Amino acid sequence: MLKRFFSCDHALRCLLSSVVAALLAGCASAPLPSPPSVAPPVPTRTTALLDLGFEKTDDGYVLNLPGPLIFDTGSDTLSDSAKAVLTTLATQLRALNIESLRLFGHTDNVGTADFNLNLSSKRAEAIAVAMVSQGFSTDNLERRGFGFSRPLASNETPEGRAQNRRVAVIVPFE
Repeated sequence: MLKRFFSCDHALRCLLSSVVAALLAGCASAPLPSPPSVAPPVPTRTTALLDLGFEKTDDGYVLNLPGPLIFDTGSDTLSDSAKAVLTTLATQLRALNIESLRLFGHTDNVGTADFNLNLSSKRAEAIAVAMVSQGFSTDNLERRGFGFSRPLASNETPEGRAQNRRVAVIVPFE
């Protein structure tokens, strides 16, 4: 029986089978190339600003920094937490190659018009100083105080007055 297993006829069939298998393997289609690697989409400036909390308006992209979180009542001195927030904001804006900002201070209607106009101007300036310390050029920062002339909400309630005490950071359209 072993003799028959190792016979020439059997060896020839094995050899032919191997040759046919090798030839057929050579005829197989080449494997498909891998799809080209696609980088993840880069967010647009608009998307990035909206993700940071900015809102698109007619004037540009606006982020209202709430006064009570940035300044003590009646003060234009930045709190330590405000400085940290502004450092992060400046870093994110500079990463988007944003160089120009408008900084508009606003107040509620408690106190005189002159006091509030002066306070809102000083608060806009305090934000500008913080942004300059993070690499923004002073020449590219427009700052202006509006006092209580541009309220977001009614000054008749404590909640409304709190909304009106703010500094708006505006990224102008290019």
